[in-house]
Amino acid sequence: MNLKEKLKDRLTEKELSYLIRSFEILGDIAVIQVPKLLENKKMIIARAVKEQHKHIKTVLRKIEKVDTEFRVPRYELLIGTGTETIYKENDCRYTLDPTLVYFSEKLGTERARILEQVREGETIHAWFAGVGPYPILIAKNKSVKIIAIEKNPKACKYLEKNVLLNKVQDKIKIYEGDVREIAPKIGVLADRTIMPLPKTSELFLDLALTYTKTGGIVHYYCFGTEDELEIIKAKIKEESKKQKKEVDFLGAYKCGVLGPKIYRFCIDFQIN
Repeated sequence: MNLKEKLKDRLTEKELSYLIRSFEILGDIAVIQVPKLLENKKMIIARAVKEQHKHIKTVLRKIEKVDTEFRVPRYELLIGTGTETIYKENDCRYTLDPTLVYFSEKLGTERARILEQVREGETIHAWFAGVGPYPILIAKNKSVKIIAIEKNPKACKYLEKNVLLNKVQDKIKIYEGDVREIAPKIGVLADRTIMPLPKTSELFLDLALTYTKTGGIVHYYCFGTEDELEIIKAKIKEESKKQKKEVDFLGAYKCGVLGPKIYRFCIDFQIN
């Protein structure tokens, strides 16, 4: 039974037409969205979600989009008391608190796609690492060396915990701070650079081109429409020419929806 069917006897047909049926489940936390038109029904919806998923202990309502420095939305606690959980994905475990750090279960398939491309022995830059879903998944499945950089101090603490929780501390070196400051200090060239910061990835493109080896791969995340993809690629080429490098585009993959016809893309390119 989906959420709409669960609520058919508690909401009117008109109210059901406004219902946002999809929601995220992070461990024992459900994250729902309730439109303003259903503001007075939010507890009814929250209880229905908890009834539908018996293991759920906490229901959070997302009340503000990601627009902070650390990409963390604002939430309203509807049911429960705790907001920390352990989320399991692709045989990895992540301790996290969605009210303190950015995390999306919707990128699980994308993270697995990146893993499939990684070769044994690579040196990898995992920038904007968050609580560790990209570096930890890769480290758990491949013999690699990973440099993980995260600016949010709270996310970095969870990253440290999760590296130990998944027993990959011998493969991942963690740095807390701004990529623009830390990458030059480290000075390590990577075989692969992962940069899942779609809103401002353009600001770090020069660094990715500088600190990824010739022959290396960059996974460049961005927001845009399908029509804007060529414009984004042109900007990548323009920046590469400034550094007297060439890039070959390997593919552009949809890995999320931001709004009507606006997607999260991952553009994979190789530096030559």
